[in-house]
Amino acid sequence: MRKLRSSLLPALLVGMTLGVAHDVKAQESALTIPHVWTCSNNERFVTSGPAEKLIVQWRSKSYAMLKEQSLPGSMRFKNYDSGLDLVVIGPKAMLFNIKTGIRLADECKTVAMKEGNEAHLLAFEK
Repeated sequence: MRKLRSSLLPALLVGMTLGVAHDVKAQESALTIPHVWTCSNNERFVTSGPAEKLIVQWRSKSYAMLKEQSLPGSMRFKNYDSGLDLVVIGPKAMLFNIKTGIRLADECKTVAMKEGNEAHLLAFEK
């Protein structure tokens, strides 16, 4: 095995850094675009932003959601003022109103999830 010339090392490190930066940018752009979720009860909502700053658009209003602690393989987001509670697991999501105890939307999936992919929010948590 040949030794790498020391003059090539900085260029190699820059190239590796740019590759990582490209992957991070791709993940960030996937999170900032709106994701439409359609549900089994003819409801729909839209999410945008990363998990730490998730926005849910529900019935013409936008809600800033706080990420909550949840079981592995799932995510939970709440807006305590409105009572909205979004639970995302591998194959689906559900939207609840924790103030009234009503499930607002069930079996919700994005287009990518309908094609067999896991929820984008879960994919970027790994």
